Amino acid sequence: MSSSLPSKPWYVCLTKPRREALAVRKLEEQGYEVFLPLLTQWEKKKAGWTRKQQVMFPRYGFVRCSRSGQSIAPIRSTPGVTGLVTFGNVPATLQEPTLDAIRSLAERQATVLEGEEFPFQAGDCVEISAGPLKGLSGIVSLVAEVRVTVLLSLLGREKPVAIPAEHLTRI
Repeated sequence: MSSSLPSKPWYVCLTKPRREALAVRKLEEQGYEVFLPLLTQWEKKKAGWTRKQQVMFPRYGFVRCSRSGQSIAPIRSTPGVTGLVTFGNVPATLQEPTLDAIRSLAERQATVLEGEEFPFQAGDCVEISAGPLKGLSGIVSLVAEVRVTVLLSLLGREKPVAIPAEHLTRI
C-alpha cells in the first residue's frame, strides 16, 4: 500500500512593479522553485509586427520550497519581492493542479501564435480599440500589412471597413 504525500504548496508572491524577472532570479539563487507564467503577444514596431513575451499576472509569481525544511521567511526580503500574498496572517497557496492549468494555458497560447506571421487572421473576432469606430466589433475578412478589413454591422448591413491594424484588439 503506497500513500502519496501531498505536494508542497505554491505560494503567491507579490513583486515590485516591473521587477518580476529580478525576483525570479534572486528566488532561484536561494534555492526556491519559481514559476512566472508568460503570455506571448503581438506588438507593433516601426519595422512591423513582432511577438513579445509579457508577464501573465503583472507583479505576481509563484514560489515554493524546493527542499524539506526550507523556510518561506527569506522570500519577503528578496530583491524584487514585496512579500507573500496573505489572507490575514496565512499565506495564500495554490495546489499543483491549479499551477498545471496555468502552465498549460500559457503553453497553448504561445503555440497558437507560433505559426502566425501577423497578429490577425481572416475569421478572427476583433474589437476596434482606437479611432472614430472605437468600441465596435466585427470579423476580419482580409489582412494586409498595414490595414485589416473588418466586416462591421452598420445600419443593419455588413460593411467591409479598412482599419489600421494597431487600432484592433483580438477578442
